Amino acid sequence: MKTKLEKFKTKNAKGVLSLLAGNTVAQVIMLVGGLILARIYGPEASGTYNAFLSFVAILSILATFRLENIFVISKSSIAIRNLFTTLLLISSIVTILFFLGYAILEKIFTFKTSILVVFLSCIAGLFTAWNNVQNTLFTKYKLFKSISTGFVINALFSVFFQFAFYWMGYKETGLIYGTIFGTVLSCAYYFSITKGRFTSIDFGLAKKTILKNKEIIKYTLPSESLNAIANNLLPIMIAIYFMKEDVAFVGNSAKVLVVPLTLLSNSMSKVFFQKSAGMIDHRAHQLYDLSKKVVLYNVAAIAVFLLLMNCIGIFILEWILGPEWRGLHVMTWILSFWILCRSAMNPIQQIVVVIKKNHYALYFNIYLVFITCITCVIGGLNKNILLTLSLYSFFAGIGYLVQLYFVMKELKRYKK
Repeated sequence: MKTKLEKFKTKNAKGVLSLLAGNTVAQVIMLVGGLILARIYGPEASGTYNAFLSFVAILSILATFRLENIFVISKSSIAIRNLFTTLLLISSIVTILFFLGYAILEKIFTFKTSILVVFLSCIAGLFTAWNNVQNTLFTKYKLFKSISTGFVINALFSVFFQFAFYWMGYKETGLIYGTIFGTVLSCAYYFSITKGRFTSIDFGLAKKTILKNKEIIKYTLPSESLNAIANNLLPIMIAIYFMKEDVAFVGNSAKVLVVPLTLLSNSMSKVFFQKSAGMIDHRAHQLYDLSKKVVLYNVAAIAVFLLLMNCIGIFILEWILGPEWRGLHVMTWILSFWILCRSAMNPIQQIVVVIKKNHYALYFNIYLVFITCITCVIGGLNKNILLTLSLYSFFAGIGYLVQLYFVMKELKRYKK
């Protein structure tokens, strides 16, 4: 007889391995290419690029209202197809309105971020939103190989075009243009698979589907919007109080640490979300033990990485990047506590949708936005970037642990 905690056997295990393989290849391409690109572009161009990535990450979440999460928990294929097409339209409208709103405000106020960077961010944000919608649809139908293939296409062509644009003379915006090309090509690949899912939009059915899952609107939308803002607000806030080079240093130190977190957590979380949604009705008592095991595996793996990175890896990295990037090791050491705590929650973060405790994530993300703003202001007023990072790492890390405690406490109730 099968044990209740078989390690994601059969198609679940294959799903993790497929996503892990795709993520590994994509992250290796981005990491190796990114190191060389950081050296040739330099800190200033990297600072502008990190601000661009922050806008893209925030806009891609806001554009779809995270309604694609309904795909995984919905039982109606007709409703899913209708909502899929609806979200493509909604995200396009939201992106256009965002750019027009920024352009109007730009005429009234003076912003540090140029209108060109915002326009390019909107293009990349829209295609990223479409990628997110399609990835969630693939998760619903367990097409994990398609997701991983898209990751590889995105990474490979992004890096290729970033090199190409540099040699073409775009030394300030080449990183941005390369990312856009990679995102568009991966989106085109996804559309080649989902084109059969398009349907004429039934707005009545879409409204009914959304209202049936109103927890996502009430909690998941504001929560994940705040999460996207909180996780990407740091580079924007640092750009206000410090120099572009500081933005680049913080962005690259975080990037080095987030790579393994993304590699493990994203692959595992997609499969865990799909599996937990299937377990909630008939095997809810197993969710606590399964979640605990996933958390322990992820934290142990990240802890080993952080130890090796801070003792050996970061000094090799500084040598590779060159003298312009000296001092990177201090920031990676400071941010390691935040990454370790975040690794405990990341792989199971979507469980709050399944158990309908979305307000946990909402409260946490309100806290995270508050912490980000306060720590940047304190560090900015003291003109001390390391103070900002130290305060942020500690308080953000504690926040992740508190959220994990309440989630696990709720899951334990299902065992009774």
